[in-house]
Amino acid sequence: MITKIIAAPGRSFLRLYETILNQKSVPPPLLQLALGLAIGWWLYVPIHELLHAAGCYLGGGTVSELEIKTIYGGGFLKTIFPFVTSGGAYAGRLTGFDTRGSDLCYLLTVFFPFILTLPTLMLMEKSCRLKSAFFFGFLLPAFMAPIISLTGDFLELGGIFLYQVWPGATPATRLLISDDLFRLFGEISRNQNGLQATSGNYIFVFFSLAIGTFLAWFTLSLAEIWRAATYPDRNHKIDNKR
Repeated sequence: MITKIIAAPGRSFLRLYETILNQKSVPPPLLQLALGLAIGWWLYVPIHELLHAAGCYLGGGTVSELEIKTIYGGGFLKTIFPFVTSGGAYAGRLTGFDTRGSDLCYLLTVFFPFILTLPTLMLMEKSCRLKSAFFFGFLLPAFMAPIISLTGDFLELGGIFLYQVWPGATPATRLLISDDLFRLFGEISRNQNGLQATSGNYIFVFFSLAIGTFLAWFTLSLAEIWRAATYPDRNHKIDNKR
């Protein structure tokens, strides 16, 4: 029972993915899906980053800098949003924001883009019923975002939650809250930026990742609950006949 609950989002996705690829269409479903994925990713990246900024504002914070690479529209978006800059080492990253000391605002800032994940499985089921592999591919970036972000945003979310209960937490402990696992490990191992290579620090990172992984699964599970509530077919079959 527990295993079925844990696997439910993945099982639904694989079922829908198989269904969409087995449909007969011109152009072939895989080509449509790939095109939808490419366009969906190109649009999702800047929208994701702008939603980080929106979450910060909704939580009562302020935003001073949001980096978005030129290929994702950073040059254009900076003409609309004064806090956007074009470029950076990442596809997009919120580099300057102030939560005014509120971790609730911080949580909202980091998690807010993932509201786009919640309707994805329901819409993927809809795309199968409409026989639209393009739309299915278009939704993939938003659905996969929690998994892609396990070592990024969800690591950061895990760190924020863990910090609230970490015994003897200090300002130095707060430096362990990061949106880049590999950079964080590098800084710890090299004793950089105020971080030390101690067992306590590595344990904090490990549990941050564990909590973040649970939160990512929970987000995808909410997507599955929404899908199941919208399409409560017990046999989970979709008619592919013309």
